[in-house]
Amino acid sequence: MKNLLKVSLVGILVIALISTFSFIGCKTTTTTTAAAETTAAAAETTAAAETTAAATTTTATSKPITVGYSNGLITHAWRTQMMADIQQDFNIYKGKGWADKLIIQNAGFDVDLQINQIRNLINSKVDLLLINPNSVTALNPVIEEAVKAGIMVIVIDQTVASEAPYQILGDSVQWMADQAKWVFEKMGKKGKVVYLSGVDGQPANTDRDNGFMDTLKNYPDIKLLTKANGNWDPSTSQQAMTDVLAAFPQIDAVVSHDGQVMGTLRAFDAAGRKHPIINGDYMVNFVEYWVKNIDTVDAFTLINSPGMATCLGLGVGVRMLHGMKLKDGFFKEDPLHNIKSPTVALIPYTNKVDNSNVVELYNNHINTRGIAEYLDIWPSQDEIDALFVQ
Repeated sequence: MKNLLKVSLVGILVIALISTFSFIGCKTTTTTTAAAETTAAAAETTAAAETTAAATTTTATSKPITVGYSNGLITHAWRTQMMADIQQDFNIYKGKGWADKLIIQNAGFDVDLQINQIRNLINSKVDLLLINPNSVTALNPVIEEAVKAGIMVIVIDQTVASEAPYQILGDSVQWMADQAKWVFEKMGKKGKVVYLSGVDGQPANTDRDNGFMDTLKNYPDIKLLTKANGNWDPSTSQQAMTDVLAAFPQIDAVVSHDGQVMGTLRAFDAAGRKHPIINGDYMVNFVEYWVKNIDTVDAFTLINSPGMATCLGLGVGVRMLHGMKLKDGFFKEDPLHNIKSPTVALIPYTNKVDNSNVVELYNNHINTRGIAEYLDIWPSQDEIDALFVQ
């Protein structure tokens, strides 16, 4: 698996030249060199960090820490695989004596329930609180309560508008824009397209919608027929696309994401319609289809790993609480989400899957991850250690 995946954290590793990641669940490593950057604002961001609540309310400890995880929806396999990933890495820290307890609470789609669960975790006196939020704004007050209580809060996977917590996020705008662009180019820059979005209102999904629409503006001869929501679920997406097919006799292409591609193709099959141009997916059922039909399927996707932001957030938080110092530039301002404090690590998606590597990726996934439903990539312990001053 050497040199199988090359992953770069260019864009979050600033100032210093930092060892890079080969994030794969079996923990086999490859090497990619992260570009060193310099910034005239380094002194200003360092000073700003000193006044940010998230950066000043926690102190180093030598005792095992308690970790709380507030998760929103858990209605599909991506989230359940995410939970398995964090449990796996938490056990590593427990074995080292760095952590002793992991408390996970799932709120579903209920924002009020997630707020109450976060308060329960505050009352449980967790040391590190990871949050995968249901809302950009609604959780802000309770997040700020947690920070004021001296808890290190790291929002992962999806953004919030508050500047109080740290945030470790995939760049969902870039993720969707790159895949949409691939489809638009395959269309010859003209024709009729359907956009199958995910869960309406989820912060990452809003970013993806923006990435799609911003990219579409560059293709004036492509007409968007409609936007539907597949809720990141194969069966829901199949029904959503079935309804779309009944309304539109001509569909040249579909842009979809996160477990919805196979549902889309099944809807076309059931309707007796020719498959559209469509981007790929990293859900294993589609990857299997892709591999079996490699001579006729031309696809492209970027892996959005269930374990990536979650396990990175856990690893960074545990180390910070035990007194390790991050190298400069990991956290910084995020103009995309109007976060002016240097508290966001925005991770670009660089794990590309296309016809040139899908067979190898699939075979290695089956050999190392077995029945896990998504191609899954996250940082090894050595790779997280490389983010810190040694």
